[in-house]
Amino acid sequence: MSVNSHSNNAGVGLLVIRSDDMDRLAAFYTSLGLSFVKHSHPPCGEHYSTVDGACVFEICQRRQDQPATTDVFFGLNVSSVDDAVEAGISHGGNLIRPPEDTEWGRTAIIRDLDGHRVMLTEPR
Repeated sequence: MSVNSHSNNAGVGLLVIRSDDMDRLAAFYTSLGLSFVKHSHPPCGEHYSTVDGACVFEICQRRQDQPATTDVFFGLNVSSVDDAVEAGISHGGNLIRPPEDTEWGRTAIIRDLDGHRVMLTEPR
């Protein structure tokens, strides 16, 4: 299947990451431009949530019996990659790949406070 093909109305509906400090991680992602609501329901219990189109992104507090989700690599669209990188670094993130212009727009990769890799894209 090619990257540009679409079939069956399938799409990402939910992305959940777990954090040892969900309040701090939500502040990090808020600095990138996301807006969260804190609420509670199973299986996460209390957590942060934001909705973008049909996709829900949640940050849950990691329980001792749960593995970390630090191997997750995902992307966020932002209005300015350069501003988002600066904000992310000032909130404790690490730069993996500096901003550059690509066929998808301006992109960069940062690592959040828990080790998740995030590709920031400023679409063309």
